[in-house]
Amino acid sequence: MISIVWSLASRLIGWSLKVQLKRYLRKNPQVMIVAVTGSVGKTTTKLAIAKVLAQRFKVQAHSGNYNNELGVPLAIFELESPGDIRNLKGWMGIVREMSRRLTKPLPYDVIVQELGAGRRGDIGYFSFLRPRVGVVTAAKPAHLQRFGSIEAIVDEKFSLAELSQIALVNAEEERFAPKLTTLAPSKLHTYGTSRGDYRFSLRSDSAAHGLEGTLVLRKGQVDASVRMMGRHMAEAVAAAAAVGELLGMTPEEIKAGVERIEPVSGRMSPLEGRNGSLLLDDSYNASPEALIASLNTLYALPGRKIAILGGMNELGSDAARYYAQVGGHCGQLDWLVTVADLARQYVAPAKAAGLGDDRIRCFDTPYEAGEFVASLLQRGDTVLVKGSQGGIFCEEATAKLLANPADTARLVRQSPYWQNLKAQAFSHTKSAAS
Repeated sequence: MISIVWSLASRLIGWSLKVQLKRYLRKNPQVMIVAVTGSVGKTTTKLAIAKVLAQRFKVQAHSGNYNNELGVPLAIFELESPGDIRNLKGWMGIVREMSRRLTKPLPYDVIVQELGAGRRGDIGYFSFLRPRVGVVTAAKPAHLQRFGSIEAIVDEKFSLAELSQIALVNAEEERFAPKLTTLAPSKLHTYGTSRGDYRFSLRSDSAAHGLEGTLVLRKGQVDASVRMMGRHMAEAVAAAAAVGELLGMTPEEIKAGVERIEPVSGRMSPLEGRNGSLLLDDSYNASPEALIASLNTLYALPGRKIAILGGMNELGSDAARYYAQVGGHCGQLDWLVTVADLARQYVAPAKAAGLGDDRIRCFDTPYEAGEFVASLLQRGDTVLVKGSQGGIFCEEATAKLLANPADTARLVRQSPYWQNLKAQAFSHTKSAAS
């Protein structure tokens, strides 16, 4: 009964926030909405787009991942969450503050907003946003437990393209290919690194210089360098350049914006590690294809290659197959270090791929994993840290490896709210407090 009450309270609050947001947008019809969705890459793509558009427009883009029925209104109203839905007083205060802000015009030309989708209908819930541009990044096996099939994920993500005025779809995502013909050619635009109407054609990807390549636009080509790592991150750059041109920016403006794009916390963020090592902090979340892409980035770098991997949540009945795929891709590592129970499923396929048993360690917490890897680090080592966000918290392994403790502020989930959750989750371990 209690859970039903709180579920109803959540729906009521969500409805109240939606009503307020509709009013806000009706009062500010001049503001263009650029919406971004996809199984991976939403926040990175959103912030990359914002950097580019800021060269001409006044842009709002929430720095975090406020992307559900409660988070989207908070992001657009520039308000922070009062926390648990049971904090009714806090949420009612949010509704009152929204009412107060309705009296003032939105001081932006463009809002870049990410939209999450964990079940069918989540994107359609936000159809009232009427996005000027809808960017669709990827359809991967994430939230499979709730969607039931990869086909359902494809349909849900692609629905943003269908309800937007201009559709911008990642041409590198082959699962979208059959859907592209369903859109009018005048509405559809594509982007990528090797295919698409708009491309960031890469020449190099290195720790020293980041991504270097050529932006291929409809109005010309310009060379650009971006302080990001990972060929899959180049897709976000291509999307940002595409949105810039679709909204009337010049190649020169787009280049200037692209070169201001920076890594996002927890998304292939390069950090200085102990003893002259390099950390690739990709700890925000994990899905099979994203994890394999991150491993490929690691393999392309010199020196010893160490991976601290947490599990992948919500993979449904196909979980064993996906763990086998990722584990089988770990054979080139010098060390595989796993965090918590789910990640132990990488071990057997990693061994089958040639990784020796003496190069594998399994730990219950990210703190223990980080402490172990810290004892191994040598100059020239590169450490990839990645895992799902649900209760695994691999960023705390990264924290143990930082050369500069102040860089902890550059990690994900460091607010008092998250630190309290971690303290509760790991209260039984000694290493959590050390």
